[in-house]
Parts: sequence; C-alpha cells; structure tokens
Amino acid sequence: MDPVTYAALSFLVVAGVSCLVGVFLLRRWFALRAERLRQPSPPAAVASILRWEEEARGWLERVLERLGRVFRPRDKIRVSRVRQRLVWAGYQNPRAVTLFIGAKMGLAILSGYSSFVYGVTRALPYVLPYSIILAGLGFFLPNYWLRRRIRARQREILHALPNVLDLLMVCVEAGMGFDAAVARIAEQPEVQRSPLHQEMLRMHLEMRAGRPRAEALHALGERTGTDEVKAVVGAFIQTERLGTSLGKTLRVHAESGRVKRRHRAEELAQLAPLKMLFPTALFLFPVFFLVTLAPSLMQLLHAMKGVAGQIR
Repeated sequence: MDPVTYAALSFLVVAGVSCLVGVFLLRRWFALRAERLRQPSPPAAVASILRWEEEARGWLERVLERLGRVFRPRDKIRVSRVRQRLVWAGYQNPRAVTLFIGAKMGLAILSGYSSFVYGVTRALPYVLPYSIILAGLGFFLPNYWLRRRIRARQREILHALPNVLDLLMVCVEAGMGFDAAVARIAEQPEVQRSPLHQEMLRMHLEMRAGRPRAEALHALGERTGTDEVKAVVGAFIQTERLGTSLGKTLRVHAESGRVKRRHRAEELAQLAPLKMLFPTALFLFPVFFLVTLAPSLMQLLHAMKGVAGQIR
C-alpha cells in the first residue's frame, strides 16, 4: 500500500474513533453532559403539566388508540392497575392506557403475522406454533419495557429525594412556608429532567388550583410508588395535623435519605465483584489457560510426533 494512502486511512480511522468516543462521552458520561457545554439560559415555565392533548399526533398513535379501544378490558380493576403502573412510569395522560393496550396488541399481531407469512413463503416447518410464540412475546414485551421504565424512574426519584429534602429544609428554616418552599424547589432547572421535581411541580400546581394540601401530598406519594416518598409524605401530613416543627421533620428525613442512599451505593459496590465473576470466568480464564498451556501442549505434541516417527 502506498505510504500516503496508508497515512490517510490511519488519519480517518483515528478521527472517526475519536469522534465516536466524544459523542459517547457527551451523551452518557454524567460529568460531561452536553448541557454543561451550552450557554446557561433561564428555564422555560412548564404551564401545561396538568393538561393533555385530546387527539393523537400521528397515524401510529391513531392506529394504536383504535386497537386499544377494541381490546381494552371491561374490568375496571384491571384498567386501574394498568393506569397505576403507567403513572409510576411517568405517563399520566388518560389516553396512555388505551395506547399501551393498543401497543401490546399491535406488537402481538405484527410479530405473529410476520412470522406466519415468512414461514409460509419459505415453506418452513412448525409455522403456526412459532407464530403463536412470537405473538405471545410481542404481547408481553411492552410489560417488560414498562417494568424497566418504572424501576429506572423510581431509582431516579430515590436518588434525588435527599437533595430535595435538603433544599426544602433550607427554605423552611429560612422562614418560608411549605407552599413557598415547594414552589421554590419546583422552579429549579432540574425540573426539566428530574421525575421528583416534575411530581413536586404537579403537586404545587394542584395546590394552587385549590386542592387540599393533604390530598396533594398523598397523591404525590401514590404517583411515585416508592415507600420512601410515601413515608416522607405521611410525616408531612402528620406534622401539619399535629402542628409540630416542619424543619426538624425535614432534617431527620433528609439525614435518613442520605444514609439509605449511601447504603444502596455500598450494596451495589459489594455486588460488583459477584457480577464480574461470570464474564471473567467465561472470557478471561480460557485465554489464560490457552496462553499458559499452549507452549507445553505444542512441545508435548512435538515429542509425541518424534516418538511416533521413531516407532515407524
């Protein structure tokens, strides 16, 4: 290969790898978020958090909504359970239940029909059982996605809870009321990406709309679906009813939240070696055995060939 061509190819490969690594760091690494490189701007007020769109925005949503209306269960208890799980995942639109059921049925029909058509055109055996299995996988795949979404959102809420309690404690001890402190927290820039800040903003707007504080706090705990937030909400309601100091309650729960967060981090750190054991044994140990035993095996094979040649 010409040296100039070799140098040009090497430059392109190194530049492409560097660009890919840079994009990955900007998108994934928490210390190099893209927001940190942008010019700071005042956050836009979220005024439509209590409102939802009445109509579907695209043809796909319209199709899924029609499927959801056809296959929506008539049992109100099942529908309420699905709606509760969607609320835990952050989807509070009343149309979310219909869209979710439509997505399940759409994936089931699409996967089963595609497998059946492909098997018939290719004359494959056992087409119908495979199509039924794939249809079942497509039906239960949204449940798996929703479960992961709920866990990720609850993890973010638990991670942000101690910081929010610290800010509330500072605001309350500075002389602000509870409603003013919640409004101050909801105006933070994290409201655009933190689920807990979003829920607090919703609670603040509900109280401004006239909902009683106890009901708004109880609804906050139900929307998050975490025991820690429910315990904090219960403490707030009890403090309001008994007339005790809210600052002391916030301080106690903030310290408890920080301790629990540290314990969760320590638990994950202790589980890391166990999680690394399987890939280490699967990928590294065979390489180590090959490197250490290959020379001896080659010498042994060479010696056996020599002995076989002498016997002949």
